[in-house]
Parts: sequence; structure tokens; C-alpha cells
Amino acid sequence: MQHVTLWNALSAPYSILFHIAMFFVMNEYRYPRKKAAAYTVIFNLPILAITIVMYMLLGSERGGQLALLFYLVPQLAVNFFLSRYRDGRLFSAYFLVNGIFIFIIQITNLMDYYSPYDNHIVMFLSRLISYPAALAFLYKVLSKPYRRAMRELREGWGLFAYISAMFTLLLIVEFNFPGTLSERPYDIPAFIMTFIVMVLSNIYYFRMQLKLRDHYRQQELSRYQEQQMEMMQQRIEYMAEAEKTVSIYRHDIRHILMTLSGMVSEGLYDEAIAYIKKHIGTIEEVTYTKWCEEPVLNAMFSAYFVGAIEQGIKVDARIDIKKLPNDKAAMLSVLCANVIENAIHAVRELPDEKKTIRVRAVQFPKLMFSVSNPYEGSIQVDDNGIPVTNEEGHGIGIRSILDYCEKNDADYDFKIQNGCFSVRIVER
Repeated sequence: MQHVTLWNALSAPYSILFHIAMFFVMNEYRYPRKKAAAYTVIFNLPILAITIVMYMLLGSERGGQLALLFYLVPQLAVNFFLSRYRDGRLFSAYFLVNGIFIFIIQITNLMDYYSPYDNHIVMFLSRLISYPAALAFLYKVLSKPYRRAMRELREGWGLFAYISAMFTLLLIVEFNFPGTLSERPYDIPAFIMTFIVMVLSNIYYFRMQLKLRDHYRQQELSRYQEQQMEMMQQRIEYMAEAEKTVSIYRHDIRHILMTLSGMVSEGLYDEAIAYIKKHIGTIEEVTYTKWCEEPVLNAMFSAYFVGAIEQGIKVDARIDIKKLPNDKAAMLSVLCANVIENAIHAVRELPDEKKTIRVRAVQFPKLMFSVSNPYEGSIQVDDNGIPVTNEEGHGIGIRSILDYCEKNDADYDFKIQNGCFSVRIVER
């Protein structure tokens, strides 16, 4: 049995603690992250204690191998219980972190084996540096995009997990068979290259998945925007015809009144009543509210506000936007339509006293648009405060906001406070 020194005794719990931390930053949990962190510590403490006891009793080599196996399997069970996703997303993160973890263990073992010291201080010092470096890399570079992909990508994770698992298994086999890698120094370059290929292939596959997601989402958003523009074009034509009809009636009102006066003077009361009803009905067919001066935006506001009012939703709108360039008006109308549609969807099932959406828009000094509405339930946000959803067919409105802000040099602000959700977009 290989003897246990102070330094390799310290290395064991130190390594396990950083493995727990590395997986924590890469995974999505079914609980808030602070609560998930507390559960992770509570569940892993007994596993950590038993692992250290095995390490001390059986020695650093044999005990380390068995302790590693005893630790990794229960650790997977703990994270399976705590994780939000229990499919390829969990296993891909698990095997990716394990591959990095095992590589660091084996490389630091080799460094210690070839060092002139036999008290394992080189092992401890190398792990003292390499584990925080690996954790910093995962946290700063991979964590946010990886967890965002977990939330947004539903396909392809099984293959991703399989690739990570195969590379992790290959690292274990290369290090231990035939014999330990310290006995086969000529295989060390192959071992290192395997790890590099594992990392690069995971990054490549991950980036490819994100590009495919962006491509399909852009297609989906473009189709949705085209449908909205067709609807708004029809609304604009209707509004133009309505204004024309109203203008004609305004011009002809004197003649209509003179005709009525003649009918009444001659005692043709039934004919006069029928004549009045005819013109009232015609005018009611073209009655509309003008929400702003910009025709494209006015058509969009009219379509969505009328729909909201018909559903019993109160609309509190204050809009001061004049004429805009056609392309600008089209982009802004799609943005506003998406946000207003989300607000209508959020309040239509609420009690009548809460069915209210508030819309504000101004053109000067800076173009600003905001919508607020009450809501019930919970709203999930990512690390940047952007609302996220896993519901199929939802999330287009948020993507529309991000797309608009990116193309128009605008800032967005989401607020969730006192049962009210609001979004505000301001161009710089």
C-alpha cells in the first residue's frame, strides 16, 4: 500500500471540492441557485467524508481509485435529483466536467511521479493551481453560454453526452492500461492530445448547435414578422379607407342635414328615421380611434388594442410618435406588436380588475417604448435578467426585443416588481 502523506491527504478533499464546484457552475438546477448550492453541500458532505476515509485506509493509489469511483457514482445521483434537466443535458455537463477533472488528476500524478520529492508536495501544489484555473475557465468562458444552451436547445444533447463520455472513458483507459501511464512515458503525448481533442470537439459541437439554433430561430422570427407585416398592411389599407369615408361624410354632412330637414317639413317621418339609421350604420362601420400620427404604428396599435378591449382588457395608452421612415416604422411596429401581444396573453386570464396593459411611447428626445402589465405565477430570468421560457411556441417576443435592440443600437430593461412586469426599450 502506497503511504499517505499530509500533502496527498489534503489533495483528496481539495480535488473533490473543486469537482463539485466545477459541475455546479456548468449545470442548471430545479431550485434557485443559492438553495441548490446549499443542497449540494448537504448531500455531498457524507460522500466526501466516506471518500476520504477510504483514501486514508487503502492508501493514495488503490484508495484513490476506489474512492474516485465511489464518489463519482453517488455524485451523479445527487445531481440527478437536483438538476432541472434529467436527460442528455445533465450527462453532457457531467462527463465534460469529469473529463477535465480526471485529466487534472492524472497529469498532476505524473508531475508528482517524475519530481525529485517523494512527499507528494508537487501533486498538491500543482492541483492548488490547476483546479482554480479550470474552475475560472469554466465560469468565465463556458458556464453562461452552456447553461443558456441547456435552456434553449432541446435536441442533440444525447450525442453531446455520448461524445463526452467516450472521451472521458478513453482518458481513463489510456492512463491505466496496459499499466499506469507513469510506466509508459512514451504514451504521455497521446494522453495529452486526447484531452485537447476532447475539449476542442466539445467546443466545436457546442458552437455548431448554437449556430443551428440561431439559424432556425431567425427563420421563425422572420416568418412571424412577415405575417405581422401582412396583417398591418391590411389594417393600414382599412384605416386609409375609413379616413376617406369619414372625410366624405364630413364634407356631405350639410347636404344630409338639408335632406333630413326637407323630409321632416313634408311629414315624411318614417323615411327620415330610415335615412338617419342608414347613415348611422355606415358611419359606425368605419369608426376607429387614432392612436398616433405614424400610419404603420397606428394600424398596429389599432389592431391589437381593439383585440384587447374586445377581451375585456383595459388599455391605458399614451403615444406620441410622428412620421417615421418606412423601414424604421416597420421594424418598430413588429417590436411593439410582439411586446403588446405578450402583455395581452399575460393578463387575459386574470381577474377583471387586473386586466390592464399600459403602453407608453415617445419619439423625442429619444425613441422610447414601454409596456407594463400585472401577472400571476412566476417569471424565470437568466443571469442577465432576461425572461426565459421552456414552453413550445413562446419566447418569440423576447427574441424580437433582443433582435431590435441589436440592430438599432438600443437598450432594453426588464423589471419584475410587486406583481407587475414591464419592459422598456430606449434607443441611444
